[in-house]
Amino acid sequence: MTTPSLPAPTALLARLAGLACALALLAGCGGAQSAAVPPHVRAPIGASSAARLTITIPHATNANSAQRRPQYISPATQALAVTITGPTSLSEGINLTTGNPSCTVNLYSNLVCTVSLALAPCPSNTACYTGTFTTYDQAYTNASGGSCSLSSCTQPAGTKALSQAQSVSFLVAAGAANNLPITLGGVPATVAVLSSATTISGNALTGFVLPMAQSGQVSVLGVDADGNYILGPGAPAVALTTSDATQFTVTPIGTSAPNLFTVANASSNPAGALLTATVTPTTASGASPLTAAADIFSGSATLYVTNLGNSTVTAYDAQGTQQTLTGTFPNLNGPYGIAYDPANGWLYVANNGNSTVTAYNAQGAQQTLTGTFPSLSSPAGIAYDPANGWLYVANPGNNTVTAYNAQGAKQTLTGTFPNLNGPGAIAYDPANGWLYVANLNNNTMTAYNAQGAQQTLTSGSFPNLSNVQGIAYDPANGWLCVTNGNNTVTAYNAQGAQQTLASGSFPNFNGPVGIAYDPANGWLYVANSGNYTVTVYNAQGTQQTPTGTFPNLSGPYGIAVVP
Repeated sequence: MTTPSLPAPTALLARLAGLACALALLAGCGGAQSAAVPPHVRAPIGASSAARLTITIPHATNANSAQRRPQYISPATQALAVTITGPTSLSEGINLTTGNPSCTVNLYSNLVCTVSLALAPCPSNTACYTGTFTTYDQAYTNASGGSCSLSSCTQPAGTKALSQAQSVSFLVAAGAANNLPITLGGVPATVAVLSSATTISGNALTGFVLPMAQSGQVSVLGVDADGNYILGPGAPAVALTTSDATQFTVTPIGTSAPNLFTVANASSNPAGALLTATVTPTTASGASPLTAAADIFSGSATLYVTNLGNSTVTAYDAQGTQQTLTGTFPNLNGPYGIAYDPANGWLYVANNGNSTVTAYNAQGAQQTLTGTFPSLSSPAGIAYDPANGWLYVANPGNNTVTAYNAQGAKQTLTGTFPNLNGPGAIAYDPANGWLYVANLNNNTMTAYNAQGAQQTLTSGSFPNLSNVQGIAYDPANGWLCVTNGNNTVTAYNAQGAQQTLASGSFPNFNGPVGIAYDPANGWLYVANSGNYTVTVYNAQGTQQTPTGTFPNLSGPYGIAVVP
């Protein structure tokens, strides 16, 4: 996340999930991390009309010599375009792959390619050449012997530039070692906003949570088209700002860690703010800045519980003390699932009794929408996808999942959410962008992408499900925690493999239905419909003792955590 020290990433975004440092960096995870190797140009001793271009492409997981190689070259690099003007002009495409006889793998599994360029010496002791260099993630398909004239080179469709250099002036002197002062700059395609798991929890998709009276660190990185972090000299300049400095302050660490920023509470009870990350390329071409936004909240979460017994929603702090709201959550009718949309600060409730979805602000005042959430059929679960801003509703009445924007307009999907069978609970996993739906009629759970295409799981089938009523995603472990009709909670990884809990068994359930995860304290909250309680557990199933009692519940069902 930063140079020279990078906290391990949590679940990512844009859909940035999966940006592991093993993919991105010459150095491995932990310790000094720099993704980099500059090209070195030198003339063979005694040659007056040749320069030799040597480029080292780092092995994706190699950690050797990171500090001695500061410039950025992506491990995905496969080709180099060289354009030189001067006494000798040339324009070549060079494959930087093991198929090029000029490329060899060294002791550290890096690929080293050495190419001789025939350049006449400059007529005087001043620079007479100008060169530009661009690397790509696809090799030239018609490059005989690894190089070709750029006018005749062909690259596969979808080839992406990974690094570029501004025009570089250089001298070629007869009988001298001609070293070119080239710094390649990585070309960012997206922006990664990451946090340290020990201080700020959450991620850029679902929002970061900063515990009260604490500070934490957030990093901003440019990410190239192949998912590699761009670090070191030649990396883009980064910035991080806050939308409201009275709520949270942002302070850059400085030149020792240019990607790292400290975020701190500026209020005794900060309500939240928007962090805006900016990445500005350093090279002449493609210099338009990229931006990304992430919400940050205080650690004082509010829990909202739907009550089937009296069609209400009650609010509590993280310890179970009931909160007094200015609104009353009107027009509920058999409220089941509840979901929070941080983009507009609204709560959406699925009303099973009259097949509607109603929206409210955090104080319980109903919001007027331009859409009507059509095509609902006895809706049960509801989930929010921060990547597209859509709400997904599980309809057991007609075995469908329907998608809507924040105003209630139905969205047209390319998939159909096949193989549903009494869909009830639904949850979103920001790490892979998948939606998980529990099927009441056959005790299964199926996974889909945001367009409704079913996903194939590689390691499990969600065993031991029983009349599932609730699903919560735990980003700290990457688990899906499921409430079962046999008074149990079972945990699974994203591929459906059941997890073994180390210290607890989720005791004292009584008809568990809704379940929600609070990233600020790492607790899971479970609504028990059998005895009108909410019980609290850590991720391993050990029951916690909050100071409050969650009073005035009446047939609790859905539960949502608002940071």
